[in-house]
Amino acid sequence: MKILLAPILMLAGVLSASQFAGQVRTDGPKPAVAALLDGGDWPRVMAAIRNGAADWIALAPELARGVDPAHEADLSAALAAALPRAPSEVLAVTDLRRSRVLGVQLVCGAPAGSHAPAARAAYLADAREAVELLPDVAAIGRAKAVCLKELALAAG
Repeated sequence: MKILLAPILMLAGVLSASQFAGQVRTDGPKPAVAALLDGGDWPRVMAAIRNGAADWIALAPELARGVDPAHEADLSAALAAALPRAPSEVLAVTDLRRSRVLGVQLVCGAPAGSHAPAARAAYLADAREAVELLPDVAAIGRAKAVCLKELALAAG
């Protein structure tokens, strides 16, 4: 019976953020992200993040630790796209040290893929408004200030 279940579980892939988190705890971030990529779940996860899914946004650090260089920009752009919808969640996972995936400068700099080219001005206005409305709490205060600076720079 176990032999039959293993292939079925492998075909099912990672279906939820909690399942992915469990896989990270068991296998580590690189194998867990590789399973997302191999199973075809990566685009679905990026869409969930883009749409502001808090559970997947919270897992962005694990995704960043496991992602290959070819997919790093996908994650940064998905987080940037989520900024107008879930600003506190996005800023909570950004890195003030300019990391190449989660750096607040990158995420708040409107990277390619974070918005439709024709909608850049609208995206920047929405993101700026969402970030400005956040309270200046210690957990995200510095990230908020840096993000607002980067959004202003991106607006030109």
